[in-house]
Amino acid sequence: MPASWLAALNTALPYLESLAKVALPVFGQRKQAREAADASQQQLAELQTAVTRNAEHVRELALQLQQALGALEQAGVELAAAQRRQRWWSAAALALALLATVLAGYAAWR
Repeated sequence: MPASWLAALNTALPYLESLAKVALPVFGQRKQAREAADASQQQLAELQTAVTRNAEHVRELALQLQQALGALEQAGVELAAAQRRQRWWSAAALALALLATVLAGYAAWR
């Protein structure tokens, strides 16, 4: 009986080698596919974390921009008021200068 097993084993041995060459990479590919899926899951988690952080930073920047625009708008309002006051004082100075010129001309003519 052991001789018959040996004969069968010797007959099947060349086929086992070719079968192993075909079958073993399939098992390795499954492991590699599982590792690739794990790696892609990890990358996806990292990307989601990065996107969340970026969204928070963008929100903070938007708030800072809103505050800066509010400050610029307030400065613009104050500048417009200062220009109105300056225009009024310039007009008053021009009126006094014209009055002084007229009075000086009248005094010189007389």
